[in-house]
Amino acid sequence: MVSKLINILVSPVRDGLARGLVRAGLRPNHITLLGMLCTLGAGIAIAAGRDHWRAWAVSLLVGAGACDLLDGSMANVGGLRTRFGAVLDSTCDRASDAALYLGMAFYYMTRPDEWGGASPNVTLAVLAGVGLVWAYLISYIKARAGNEGVEAGGGFWQRPERVVTMLLGLGFHHLPTAVWILGVAPIATLAHRLWRVQRACAAAAPGDGPDGFWGVLLWRWRRGTLPFDLQAGATIAALVFWDLPPIDPLRAVVARFIGA
Repeated sequence: MVSKLINILVSPVRDGLARGLVRAGLRPNHITLLGMLCTLGAGIAIAAGRDHWRAWAVSLLVGAGACDLLDGSMANVGGLRTRFGAVLDSTCDRASDAALYLGMAFYYMTRPDEWGGASPNVTLAVLAGVGLVWAYLISYIKARAGNEGVEAGGGFWQRPERVVTMLLGLGFHHLPTAVWILGVAPIATLAHRLWRVQRACAAAAPGDGPDGFWGVLLWRWRRGTLPFDLQAGATIAALVFWDLPPIDPLRAVVARFIGA
């Protein structure tokens, strides 16, 4: 499968760089913090919204992605894995999520929309906020289930997929498409994880996921499988070729509510 082949090709390079960084005296926590700083910078660049800042956002997100690949590899190849490092990594991931989604929300609340209007795009700002909620809940379910001794990982819309979606949306100037995807699609992963927890807590074997219609709705396929690659390919194609107009159906609803 494509994702498995990419991992096979990237792993030797990643591990080689990780060994070099460890020999240079760096530690995984240093790279974790650097990745968070890159992502915070990307969030600020997104909020700024100007074309030359968009290039900075893409570059910083690529750097942050490299750090995400390297810190775990450094911990493995250097025997430097610690409990604090795991907590720090998770904390930095949550801070990074907040920076990116709030950056998008700020941009759409403070900038005129792309159609030349003077008002903020309420719909896209709300979708960015909703996407942040999904991102936090997806991670929270896994952490909370782990405290109960239950496995609740999996699903398509994990953090790497969400960050790549933002990266492609920015890189191809299709950010509204990315915001709609991130505000709607991750609910499938949220539902998938809740389903796994419910099954496990009911003392039933959770397996990979439900069958039939619910198997499609509650995404169950792991990275490295053909269905995962097809879903990833469809998402990438949408981000590259679908320039979704920045429509704002919520603006009229909010204006009517305030006027009432």
